[in-house]
Amino acid sequence: MGRRTPRNYSGTKNPAKSISELLPIFALELAKKTRAPRDEIFKAWKELLGEKMAPFTSPVSLEDDVLTVKVKSSTLYSLLAVHEKRRLLAGLQKKFSIRDIVFRIG
Repeated sequence: MGRRTPRNYSGTKNPAKSISELLPIFALELAKKTRAPRDEIFKAWKELLGEKMAPFTSPVSLEDDVLTVKVKSSTLYSLLAVHEKRRLLAGLQKKFSIRDIVFRIG
């Protein structure tokens, strides 16, 4: 069996990258996924919902452009999921790239 030639091998320099080259790239990608847009969306959620209903909900996570919101009661869950979801989603989509809102009782 012959030896495999690494991709992008020019014959003079090893194509492998050191951890010191990869770490800044990884850290930047991680920061993009975890910082400002999530916090801004959480803040916009409270403004969009209003000061009367916002204390009974809390945005929990934002993964793959799906916002998960925890609600305090099944009555509020029903109200938001059935009647208000379309309005809330449209309001968030004006500013952010949100695909969906998922409500959880908790």
